[in-house]
Amino acid sequence: MTQSILTRLSALDTNTISDALDFLSLQGATYGLRPLWSCPKIVGRASTVTLAPKTNDKPTSHLLTPVIDAVTTDDRVLVISGGLDGISCWGDIIANAAKVKNIRGTVIDGMCRDIDGSEAVGYPVYGRGVTMISARNRMVQVDSGAPVQMRGVSVNQDDYVIADTCGTVFVPADRIEEVLDLGERIDRRQNGMVRDVKAGKPVEQVMHDTQFDAIRRTPTPSATTAQGNPKQATPEDKELVALFAHSDTPGVSDALDKLGIPGQAHGILPLTNSQKVTVGPAFTVRYVPASNPPGSVGDFIDDVAVGDVIVIDNAGRTDCTVWGDIMTQYAGLRGIAGSVIDGVCRDVNKAIADDYPLYTAGRWMRTGKDRVQVGGVNEAVGIGRVRVEPRDIVVADANGVVIVPRDRAREVARVAREIEESEDGIRGLIVGGATIAEAREKLGYHTLQRKG
Repeated sequence: MTQSILTRLSALDTNTISDALDFLSLQGATYGLRPLWSCPKIVGRASTVTLAPKTNDKPTSHLLTPVIDAVTTDDRVLVISGGLDGISCWGDIIANAAKVKNIRGTVIDGMCRDIDGSEAVGYPVYGRGVTMISARNRMVQVDSGAPVQMRGVSVNQDDYVIADTCGTVFVPADRIEEVLDLGERIDRRQNGMVRDVKAGKPVEQVMHDTQFDAIRRTPTPSATTAQGNPKQATPEDKELVALFAHSDTPGVSDALDKLGIPGQAHGILPLTNSQKVTVGPAFTVRYVPASNPPGSVGDFIDDVAVGDVIVIDNAGRTDCTVWGDIMTQYAGLRGIAGSVIDGVCRDVNKAIADDYPLYTAGRWMRTGKDRVQVGGVNEAVGIGRVRVEPRDIVVADANGVVIVPRDRAREVARVAREIEESEDGIRGLIVGGATIAEAREKLGYHTLQRKG
């Protein structure tokens, strides 16, 4: 359950979670606890620590070391209160120790030093700022696992933490499901506002207070929000989709290569260079040449769940289509995430105008009626030379389409994140003045996609 919650939280950002807390009249958003290097977002559960000024000369263990040594799970974020301006309570040695223990990151209501050391090992640190002054003989650890105050926000052991480039937010553990449900609603509504603005609607109308108030009243996606579609995503589907919420096809492709998994659908491309990344479980459809009399060509769509990606195997045929404007409109109304076709489509202006994600081997105007028919649904199919099993995870964007075997999805997502974090590190080093050769050598660029 915790991993599913963390996956859903990872798919959002601090702005959205802050807004959800505001709607619910909950404290949690902090000001001033920012990333201390260009570190990645962290999401996890709080391990709380309280520090205080040292008032005697008695030797003590270095602050924080007992807490780090006691960690046994991989979902922890150290949340440290009691820091003093100008005095460090975090450095590179304990960053290395925390990295070894698979701690996800540290948030300090205080200062850090040796920040280059944390960056060198890719360990995220958020706090008030950096200094060079050591905490030794100046500060001690006085408590752990107890409630702490972080910039005026009360944080308990095991509360949820999300921190990104905009700052740090804490979510009470007993309200996390409520906050996530509302946050996901806000995220969908705001994405819709962006689409409306891009489509030319007046921004004054799109961003009117009534539009934001409507978020509170909008139910979680259900049969009432997708034209009566009774087919809803399962909790596991939501979890696996959220794993790839911040990935793209190049990163996932590299992860597939490293793991030796074929998954890149050759020759299947989007209609437009959209900024959107489409992720969803595969609802597979196999077309065959039409019988006499011909069979059905599209009734399967009534069985597709909200959030699914329809994956159609038409054997790469380019002489007749299996998708047009009626299917586009109906799929959009029913909350289907997109369609991937090893074949061609038509009526593309409708899909482009509706911003409906459609990935195909091409486009042509000739109908498939009386030429092809559905031969099977929810069975193994072939798309761009890749085998697709029902409920595999589809990731598609402007670069193309990749298929992730469902039973390897968590592993692929983990490796994709590691590769993306390494590439982010390389970009950061280049911005900092390193040559591309130095940056690639330091972060092992040439081995990122190599089979392990």
